[in-house]
Amino acid sequence: MTPITVLISDDEPLAVSRLAELLNRMDGVSIVGQAFDGKETLKLIEKLDPNLILLDIEMPSLDGFDIVEHLSSSLRDKASTAPLVIFVTAYPKFAIRAFETGALDFIPKPVRYARLVDAIDRARIACADREAGQRLTLLGKTLDQLRKERSRAVDKNHYLWVPRQGEMVRVDYDDINWVKAEREYVHLYTDEKSYLYRQMIGDFVNRNGAIGFLRVHRSAAVNVARIVAIKRNSNGGRMLRLINGDEIPVGRKYAKKIMAVISSDIE
Repeated sequence: MTPITVLISDDEPLAVSRLAELLNRMDGVSIVGQAFDGKETLKLIEKLDPNLILLDIEMPSLDGFDIVEHLSSSLRDKASTAPLVIFVTAYPKFAIRAFETGALDFIPKPVRYARLVDAIDRARIACADREAGQRLTLLGKTLDQLRKERSRAVDKNHYLWVPRQGEMVRVDYDDINWVKAEREYVHLYTDEKSYLYRQMIGDFVNRNGAIGFLRVHRSAAVNVARIVAIKRNSNGGRMLRLINGDEIPVGRKYAKKIMAVISSDIE
């Protein structure tokens, strides 16, 4: 078993204590430090040289993204000693983008033991393969995009205005079950109605991925929060069943991503 050293970084003492308690149950895991703000985190990284950082996003002085940016630039020439980063945060809607940009893992709060064990196992493999430097470089390159999406998810109006029968109708994103491509338009399907909105499906997902919409087919995207089941169809492909009973096929190229998101949510 590959031993691993961990630095916990979170501005909430109870969250730090909870992570420490869970980590102490695991063999081969050593907690080398605990930090409660961004500046302290950077100091301890330099001093302790941990294999892994369990990193909160929202912290005073420097947030989690600031820390990643600093590591990406300062350790660019020392990739073999760069620490791995696992985000542990109360904002699970950022998980999709975090996986795409190279974070080793993304664990939503409250942290479950089984989910943390899985993340630590991934860290052991990554430590053995010395992948940390490459992941930090990728995170640094896309840091600005992560910040923009975080800000958009938290601060933007959680609805859009859609023309319908001579008037403008407000449609809340939370009410949209799924989206279907119609050339330069998309159909927005809610429980009771559908709306035609002028936007390409790729642009819709790129704009709204951080608030929970995931492309599952070349012509369809779903609101992840509205998924209630996934099953195999007669051809061996996957189908998603939504809360309103609609069933949406999952394209082969999108299957791995949707299974990663669902597994992350239920573990």
